[in-house]
Amino acid sequence: MEWRCGIPRHIVPWGGRHEDTILCSRIMSGHMRCPIPLILLCIGVVTVTLPASAHAPLAPGLNENLASATLIPDPLKSYVVYGHLHEAGEAAYFRMEMAQGERLVLAVNVNRPGSPIPDLVVMGPGIQSSGTVPPSIEVPEGNRVRLILGKPPAKGDYEPFSPSVIYETGSSTTTIEQPGTYYAAVTSASGEVDYSFVVGYREQFSAAEWLLIPVSLVGIYLWEGQPAWAIAAPWALVLLAGLGILAWQQKTGGADRGVQAWVASLAGMLYLGTGASTICQMLRALSLTGYAPESTITLIFALIPVLLGTWALRLGRPGLPATRGNRLSLAVAGVLGLVAWAGLLIGPVLALVAAILPGGSAGKGKD
Repeated sequence: MEWRCGIPRHIVPWGGRHEDTILCSRIMSGHMRCPIPLILLCIGVVTVTLPASAHAPLAPGLNENLASATLIPDPLKSYVVYGHLHEAGEAAYFRMEMAQGERLVLAVNVNRPGSPIPDLVVMGPGIQSSGTVPPSIEVPEGNRVRLILGKPPAKGDYEPFSPSVIYETGSSTTTIEQPGTYYAAVTSASGEVDYSFVVGYREQFSAAEWLLIPVSLVGIYLWEGQPAWAIAAPWALVLLAGLGILAWQQKTGGADRGVQAWVASLAGMLYLGTGASTICQMLRALSLTGYAPESTITLIFALIPVLLGTWALRLGRPGLPATRGNRLSLAVAGVLGLVAWAGLLIGPVLALVAAILPGGSAGKGKD
């Protein structure tokens, strides 16, 4: 395969060697700075170091009884369900289909220190029975039952990918010797509680799950009890500051911005907002857990959208020609933004839209 300036020759859409040479010379001269290698390196480091605490989110549904238990599609895949028990004695039920030799790995967390502590009940044909299960818990006929009493966590654990704090109250690992349907129930004897139920150990994400992680993160922070305004504040501050600076530049005699330049700049600001949000959430979590070496991973997560945002703002500056090379750069910034969870999905979409918009007064150039 022949490569041109780090791009596989067969995917460069405009063909000839002359255009390749122009594009490469612009990149090498600094006219169009391209942080793709650094961004890809950061994404690679994060992917390789992805820990067991990275769970795919799953909606709980109506799981207030055994008949409506939430089905876990793949009990070996790492899922997390965020739920709420409204009163003492209430339970949330989950169902898993297990084969012989598989491991059933379960855990329960709460969202804050001092929270009421939920218990975990595991039920199935091959479970080793222990403990006395509350009478309010429904048990399938013929199943054995194990009660894992929740314990107040001594300290929260730092989770670098959210970033957030995990307060684990109970866990269970069982090697399945008798295949069949297994159930788990999260119940509280001490009142209303927010909980998360974790199942599985294989870190796998579908494309949709990966792309929707930015939305899931907002849900996690709301579940933690953070006010919506505090979650939105980093993005809002970056947007307000960025729009103010761009408006001031144009008012004081800068070149007029076309629609393409404004859209690209807005994408860049949303990327920067993601970096700011990640750092704010990291500082909040570390204030509760103390220093954690895993925070280095979080900093890499914050660096990626900052690099992408800076790049998109540069591509959206007034007067930059709307060449094929710059359009391709915007498209790449959009795709990488989706991969790196940057810009709350809106930023990558704007970058991709900017890649096909006419340059207008901000970017007349050879298409």
